[in-house]
Amino acid sequence: MDNSISQLKHLFAGAVDAVKPGAMFERYLRDESVLRQLQNADKNYHLVGFGKAVLGMAVQMERILGDRLTSGCISIPVGTLERFRGEQDFQLSRASKIQVLECAANNLPDEAAVEAAQRIQSVAASMTANDVLCVLVSGGGSALLPLPKSPINLTEKLTIIKQLASAGASIDELNVVRIQLSDVKGGKLASSASKSNKVLSFIISDIIGDPLELIASGPTVQSDFSNEDALNILKKYSLVDKLPKSVEDVLTRREPDQRVDVQGEIHLIGTNKLAIESVTSKATESDLLAIPMSTRVQGNVAELSQAYFELASAIVKFRQQTLTESEFIEQISENFKTLNFDHSKIPSFIEALVKNPDRDILLVSGGEPTVIVKGTGLGGRNQELALRFSVQCFQQELLKGVLLLSAGTDGIDGPTDAAGAIGGAEVVERFQMLDCGQSMEEFISNNDSYSFYQEVDKGRFHVVTGHTGTNVMDIQMLLIPKIIL
Repeated sequence: MDNSISQLKHLFAGAVDAVKPGAMFERYLRDESVLRQLQNADKNYHLVGFGKAVLGMAVQMERILGDRLTSGCISIPVGTLERFRGEQDFQLSRASKIQVLECAANNLPDEAAVEAAQRIQSVAASMTANDVLCVLVSGGGSALLPLPKSPINLTEKLTIIKQLASAGASIDELNVVRIQLSDVKGGKLASSASKSNKVLSFIISDIIGDPLELIASGPTVQSDFSNEDALNILKKYSLVDKLPKSVEDVLTRREPDQRVDVQGEIHLIGTNKLAIESVTSKATESDLLAIPMSTRVQGNVAELSQAYFELASAIVKFRQQTLTESEFIEQISENFKTLNFDHSKIPSFIEALVKNPDRDILLVSGGEPTVIVKGTGLGGRNQELALRFSVQCFQQELLKGVLLLSAGTDGIDGPTDAAGAIGGAEVVERFQMLDCGQSMEEFISNNDSYSFYQEVDKGRFHVVTGHTGTNVMDIQMLLIPKIIL
């Protein structure tokens, strides 16, 4: 079991390395047509950025632009500079022209982030026909670029977003509301740079399906969303009657079309798919039957944990030949739907299982689940997913040895210092050796998965990386060892 836990953590670490800014820029800039856009000697280049991966991105861009870089300003999470002190790929030059502003402690917008957003908007607005604006965008950018529309203040905006998140709103829904309440999101930052020669955006995606208009709420991508869209989302979660007057005024007033056509290009340099490919490749080298399943896992962790549990049970039974192929297909079809796996791949999935009866199975998925917060505990979606999966596995002897790693590539799962956790029956067995005065169900109902994993076996099942300097959503790895078959 220790070897399996170490192997899963090693594969996760490798996936994170594959999607760090240095690795992604190196791959992407092999395209000479992109590189040429950054080599115009007749133009002045300026750089702005916001997001968890932006420090590393800015370092790469500074090296690429050299003396052509005239000015810059980036907004990054508090503690980033200290976290990566001494790491070459996260060190700007000593004479760097890039101003670094650390904001948004615990991934929550604050007044320092508002000031950073104002500074970034000012840089964009100062562009002329002789200037090229490079915009670096990654996950976490929404919190690091908050500029509420007047008369909304930051506290009011934060309250609404928190209420939506606690009610289980998806990241897409959150971003639609953010865009309609913002003066820089939804393409408005690019509009501020309308007098520039060109706006070049380099984006690392942290959203399912990689919708450019929603990543960090799309500050350089013109939005087609309306106030009505935002209101419908607020109605869906019964929050319309709780709106402050300032927000109600903004969302109900008619505004003229402010769309401004801005010359530029958008480059998507990193996605969850790259992380999945890294895991699959390295796992295959270790003779695991590694199968990439999806980059679109989303939904409530309560439903997802149940689907992973049922899928693992069906696979074990099928390999033990206690399920016929038709019974197996019937059982996993609903699981594929819940987990957003491609149903059309079921035949090839079965073929892989049949042809490799003696290999450990590793199903690799990515995405971003949600959790409905009802308790007052400390945790995150990945830790709660793993915890719920553990409880379900413990109830079925058949799944002893099955493990599920769920962790965020940014290294931050909720307001904790853990990236995620590993779930399985052994987690429950270890918990039962403790005398902590709480049941597992109490930890779950209080959304206290972080405290739970801290208690169990000295944190052995926790996945802790610290802030990784990147963000391409979460990864789940379902390991089904042949030893239990």
